[in-house]
Amino acid sequence: MSVDDGALVPVGTNVHLPVRVREPDNLTAAMTMTTTLRHQVQRRVTAVRVVYGNWYNDLGQDRPGPNVITVSAEIDVRGTCTAVTFAGDHWVRIEPGGAVISDPVPVDLPEAGHLTSRTTVSATAAGRIPLGPQTNADDGEAAVAGPPPPAASTAPSTAYGYGPWQLLAAAGAPTPGQGSPATVLVTGDSNAVGFGDRRGTACHLGWVRRALDGRVPVVNLAVSGATARGALTAASRRRREVLLQWVRPDLAVAALGTNDLQGGGPELADMQAMLTAHWRELVDLGAEVVACTLPPVTFSRDGWRSVAGQIPDAGREVRARVNAWIRSVPAPLVGVVDLAGALAAPTDPDRWASGLTDDGLHPNAVGHAAAAEAVPASGLWPLLRG
Repeated sequence: MSVDDGALVPVGTNVHLPVRVREPDNLTAAMTMTTTLRHQVQRRVTAVRVVYGNWYNDLGQDRPGPNVITVSAEIDVRGTCTAVTFAGDHWVRIEPGGAVISDPVPVDLPEAGHLTSRTTVSATAAGRIPLGPQTNADDGEAAVAGPPPPAASTAPSTAYGYGPWQLLAAAGAPTPGQGSPATVLVTGDSNAVGFGDRRGTACHLGWVRRALDGRVPVVNLAVSGATARGALTAASRRRREVLLQWVRPDLAVAALGTNDLQGGGPELADMQAMLTAHWRELVDLGAEVVACTLPPVTFSRDGWRSVAGQIPDAGREVRARVNAWIRSVPAPLVGVVDLAGALAAPTDPDRWASGLTDDGLHPNAVGHAAAAEAVPASGLWPLLRG
């Protein structure tokens, strides 16, 4: 589907991310599912275009969906519902590993506000549907298996669903004297997805959304369980290509490497080679690249209530050397977000600061808030503001 209205930028939050690595949370055998999601729209728009994809998370690896899916949707703004069309049709077929963009959907949002998407996705007999994050019942969201119920009768629920992968709009004219905010691409793992944090009743909010939502346009392509090695596979490269075909990122934030070193893993030279190769691929997209340091990974004798009770995992030495190297801002980086510095104990960089994790691998809500503070602390706002 062609886009003839100029460059598009992300304008909506709370989009589909492959957050879980195993069935039944990454795929569902339901033949049909309807998911209602509430999205914050970050600026004035008169029309949005909705992107849907057919990919799933297989133990941290990007995989094309296991079968064809069919999608229909509507957008609700303050009680006014508008059907989403795709080249004039109300349903669109998405092949495994594909993505589609809708026709412009007129919306009445004279300033930043909220809209609600209602997406129905179907699979063929014995097929499966890729799942994204949980819905938040507190926001009236829901994921319901089976034929689509009337919107007014859908009870809010917290469940894994399928929704828009991006909400896009025309870039518009730059603000005089200020330019346009940079469009930010994020590649990362479960920490960039937001695992360990909560959004009302739902899991997954995270430092990326806490730091960037409402400030700059963001395309978050993080995948729970992802690795730097996996980011170099043909499938991951293809997924980035497919999902970035309508968006031109100005800045990429790369937050990979934690899972490569969990429990041991590659030596420093291998990590440097993999990370550098990934960063250079992001540069090839036309983006300047910022990398994140790798937070600690620990076991604990006391449920992570103390620093002294933690035992660093086997990747500690290489992780420390990788972090020192990233902090040196090696080419082609233009900056660093020091997540490790924000989350590690001030007296022991191999262990989490007290109260910032519940499992030794992911920040909890307090930890994600601390990690979000590492973004302005990095001095990146001039880059992010364009």
